[in-house]
Amino acid sequence: MPLDISLVRRAQGEFNNRIAQPRGMQALPGRTGPLTVRNGQQWLVAALALSSAMAIGRMPPRGVRAPAGDPTPLPGAGAQGGIDHQAVPMLGDAPTAPVVALEHIANGATLGCIASPRHCPQTLAASLLTFGALTASTLGGGALGYAFGRFSAPAAGSEASRESSASLPQSLYALLPDEQRMQLLQIVRDCGTDAAACTAPAIRSLLRELPDATRRQIMVTLGVARHAETHTHGGWPAGADAAALAPMLSWVDWAADLLGSVVSPAQACFQLDLEQIAQATLDAQQPGMTGAQREVAANIARFDTLRALLRRDGHTLHQLPFSGSTRDSFGFDQTYNGCNLMLEFSGAGTPRRTLMVLAHGDMTGAREGSSGASDNGTGLATLLALARKLGAATLPDGVRVQLLVSDLEEHGMLGAKAFVERCLAQASCPDVALNLDMTGRGDGMTLSGSDRHHLYMDGDSRALQPPPAPVTAAEAQLRGLLEAAAGQVGLTVHDSAGWVMQSDHIPFQRDGVPALGMNLADAADITLERDMQQARTRLWLANAEVDWSRFEHYLNGTLGPDETQAMETRMDAMEHAMHTYKALPLSRAMANIHNRHDQLDQVDPRRAMAALAVIENALDAWLHAPAP
Repeated sequence: MPLDISLVRRAQGEFNNRIAQPRGMQALPGRTGPLTVRNGQQWLVAALALSSAMAIGRMPPRGVRAPAGDPTPLPGAGAQGGIDHQAVPMLGDAPTAPVVALEHIANGATLGCIASPRHCPQTLAASLLTFGALTASTLGGGALGYAFGRFSAPAAGSEASRESSASLPQSLYALLPDEQRMQLLQIVRDCGTDAAACTAPAIRSLLRELPDATRRQIMVTLGVARHAETHTHGGWPAGADAAALAPMLSWVDWAADLLGSVVSPAQACFQLDLEQIAQATLDAQQPGMTGAQREVAANIARFDTLRALLRRDGHTLHQLPFSGSTRDSFGFDQTYNGCNLMLEFSGAGTPRRTLMVLAHGDMTGAREGSSGASDNGTGLATLLALARKLGAATLPDGVRVQLLVSDLEEHGMLGAKAFVERCLAQASCPDVALNLDMTGRGDGMTLSGSDRHHLYMDGDSRALQPPPAPVTAAEAQLRGLLEAAAGQVGLTVHDSAGWVMQSDHIPFQRDGVPALGMNLADAADITLERDMQQARTRLWLANAEVDWSRFEHYLNGTLGPDETQAMETRMDAMEHAMHTYKALPLSRAMANIHNRHDQLDQVDPRRAMAALAVIENALDAWLHAPAP
């Protein structure tokens, strides 16, 4: 292969004059005779080591993001295995003068090792000193660490450092096909640790079995392969692309270590549980079913899966069936049958304090192909994670934690209403309850307390507009613990005044049982939902003004003129309120539930795990805090 002899000699001369002689080092030989390759191993080590300088030279400075979609490749990131690859994204501008100088040093060391294999170690050492001096002066010590070290996550700190440390592992994780992604989660879950000694061998096997196209993408993302092309500046000649130093250890090993760190065992369990719940919901929706049949089949499969997952983990499950009838907003009777599921964890002695955490298990939207992953698969996966944590813990004496999977939330919060009615009759209600609904998306956390349950109208309350309930000391304590825990993980708690989370905590609050609703939401969504809730209130009030018991008489024309006029005026007002309500835009969260959009891709596992961390930290604090 042709080499740039004149550039090499110039680089050697610069090294001798500026670096070697002033420091008392042995100068590089200025041999000009025929060049032969005698020690391939030393030559290769030198080439690989110094090609890292070229890669580092193209990295953006620390704290500066490269432009999205920048197709510029890593210099020196050579194609391996004869595979043609896409250019490496994420890197910076054309090489600077120091970078070109580093490339010349690389060529100089290579030629030195070829010309005099006996002196290759000294040549390499001197070249590395030169490289170190230039790197320290132009790029800073962090670049040197990157060049000679494999990827390692920085210490926990700012959001920027966490995002930076997670970017490469997350990028590789996103490249895996769904089947292999599930296999990776199973590997980490089964190990019970993210230690490479346990996970790496299985992950390496997974990587070797990937489709060729996926392996190419992973190699490109790691920077160990790219399109072969002719360089337009000094450095490695065309066809002589060298891999950067980090991939010397094998791209498979490197990728296995990165993928082993992308999820914790807890996150792997969470995602696999959520996957199983969502998939069972979809699998039950067979072709040829009517919409109503799909809804029924999906919910049966969903609860069967929950029972199986809870029993898999060794929990004793209490089934609490309920039934009854209710009236819809037009006064028609509706009968229902459902079944809540409950687990209990207690310390020694008679329980003196009880905390309940609940999430609704049913879903709606199966007729449109919903998997119910976000609403409320995320809440259910969180309950399963809490059950594993509590099952492995020893609770303080006199303390009890109950986990409740409520049924028929989507049909008027009927399971929660049935539970509250039952616990009040038995004097066994919890001291405080926390309801989880949709905890897998959003830029912050919301908490909906007893003082705002009246903002929700459901047409099935004893009073159309019940008064706010007082916030008890137990509820205030739990709120404080949750807000403190959110601060620990950097999760914003939204100010959501005038808005209420519409879910199963409301029946608790309306019957005087202290409760909070918690979810993750975008601040912009809260504003839209607040407008819609207020319009919905106006609709319910307008509907209440219509005497629907006289509607058939109106249709038959048996009402008097004044009564007919009054009936039409009130129905017109209700129709206007209905049109106003329906014309309002849906929030993004509401637009993506109860329909085919509610799939696993709507759930951000990192957000869901942040919410789980908040709940676990608050739960741990509650267990050891004195009663308020």
